[in-house]
Amino acid sequence: MNGSEMHPTLTPVRFGERTLPAILRGSARRFPADTFLRFLDPASPEASPRSITFSEFEKGVHRAAAFLRNVGVRPGDRVLLVAENSPEWQFVALAAQLLRAEPASAFANLAAEPVRDIARRVRPKVAFVSGPEQWLKLAPAADELGGLGLTALISRQMLSNGAGPSGIRLASATEACGDGAVALDPAEADALVDAVGPNDPFLLLFTSGTTGRPKGVRLPQRAIVHAIDGGNASVGTGRGDVGVHFLPFAHVAGHDQFALALAQGHSLLMASRREDIERALSLGPTYVFSVPLVYERIRGGVEAKCAALPGPLRSLARAALEAAQRTRVDGSRRLGDRLLTGVADRLVGRAVRARLGGRMRGLFVGGAACAPALFRFFEGLGIPLVELYGMTETAGLVSSNLLLGRRRPGSAGYVTADHEVRFAEDGELLLRGPLLFSGYLDPEDTDGAWTPDGFYRTGDIGRIDEEGCLRIEGRKKALLVLSTGKKLSPEPVEQAIAATPPFLGAVLLGEGRPFVSAAVFVEPRVLAELSAAGRDPSDALLASARNALGAFSDFEKPKRILVIEGAPYDHPDLVTPTLKVKRDALLSFLGSRLLALYDAGPEGPGSVAGPGGRP
Repeated sequence: MNGSEMHPTLTPVRFGERTLPAILRGSARRFPADTFLRFLDPASPEASPRSITFSEFEKGVHRAAAFLRNVGVRPGDRVLLVAENSPEWQFVALAAQLLRAEPASAFANLAAEPVRDIARRVRPKVAFVSGPEQWLKLAPAADELGGLGLTALISRQMLSNGAGPSGIRLASATEACGDGAVALDPAEADALVDAVGPNDPFLLLFTSGTTGRPKGVRLPQRAIVHAIDGGNASVGTGRGDVGVHFLPFAHVAGHDQFALALAQGHSLLMASRREDIERALSLGPTYVFSVPLVYERIRGGVEAKCAALPGPLRSLARAALEAAQRTRVDGSRRLGDRLLTGVADRLVGRAVRARLGGRMRGLFVGGAACAPALFRFFEGLGIPLVELYGMTETAGLVSSNLLLGRRRPGSAGYVTADHEVRFAEDGELLLRGPLLFSGYLDPEDTDGAWTPDGFYRTGDIGRIDEEGCLRIEGRKKALLVLSTGKKLSPEPVEQAIAATPPFLGAVLLGEGRPFVSAAVFVEPRVLAELSAAGRDPSDALLASARNALGAFSDFEKPKRILVIEGAPYDHPDLVTPTLKVKRDALLSFLGSRLLALYDAGPEGPGSVAGPGGRP
């Protein structure tokens, strides 16, 4: 399909203010005493969450803006943030936006060398770090960064004596934006807000780097505001909602949720560590926005408990869950399915809802594709699972399913009307519109990114289905071409395997080979049980992997597997900061084992790798 095609779209619901500084001002005036953030500070895990009203949040931004201006930040300068989420992170970022400077974010869990590489490319005037751990990543390049223009460092936690940068002003977050810090005059703040335009900087984000060096994506104010216009129409949240916020501010989805809450005037429970999610859930949120991993863990925990039940009760629980999915997802009206759905609610649903805090209206998922099995699990329990699709270059939004409307497994939902959509001859999704970024930081990254008439090449293969929903079928770069000439998108196969116990992840292999194989991540407990029984894990688990792929053609199913102990995140060198497996790193990790697998042919043995890479 070469031309644009009419199809149902998501109609955005516009906010009156069209930049984030203006949105902040509007919300602080409309809801000054309402709680905006409750921060679960990792430095005080036993303390009650720190509450910040909309008015107090605005004051923090105004103090940070006064500090940044006093150390020389001007329009066009950059402020680098290498830190875990905190209110101060956003004080500094929004302060930079208020001054029409460009905040730039790096993942806090990046290793030292990638952080220094990003810092050199950003050339910041000011850097914000959470504490000594993050500063030590930058410290070896301090003199170089000073020569590139770095004048001040803000640290949320104080650095030890002598640990600060020589010749660069060091300030604590309390000095820069705490209660005692100098703030902008209100009239002056209003003038600065009014001066910020739709094409002024919102954020410089770096992609996760699954296929090479992370790209610096420059997002303007118009992009984030159009993104939350679309979210305003699809997610069904409003003033009374309380969201769990823990996606990092180095990820665009973390900003989408934050900015939407700021604009709608609802409250967020902010957690900066994965360990604090359970605590946040105990405080009664009404929704969560997460990557699929968190929801997969909940589902896995339920399935493990069901597996531990006595035989008859275990069979009843499984039958009830399957019936609930047929009833609520497939629309079954059979009396038996309806009766068993009630059993599923009593046996499983109540416990899952209690674990989610007891007030959950919906679960939102983005950042990675959501397996249909995960969707069916939660929807079968009557808990809406709303999948959104986007990318850094589109400020996080391309399309969305609806909390208060139609949702389908495997669907990315309706494309926002703010995107003009087209598909290339090879199925690549092409986009044009106001959500798109303004360009890459480094000119060489722009090569081939746009069509001659201004459509952005997403790199994703997709289609619009018969119901008008977007279906993403894989990454163009990830397409596997076998030596037989057959081509396949690995992502749907990988999702299907990963959604089947005991697998924790899967990567399809076989480029230029006669058949497909797979690297699968498996729980150590399962491998230990197989070993104790004298069974070869690669042989024992191959059938499970193939059985998960009933809907696929035979050439898409792996003939052999390589088993890796643990989950992808147990192998830091193999994953990006967003926990996506880096294919090149995985191929290097597998090394001779992959060569031996193909040398042995489709009937030969696979192998098992532990966390240290030992076969």
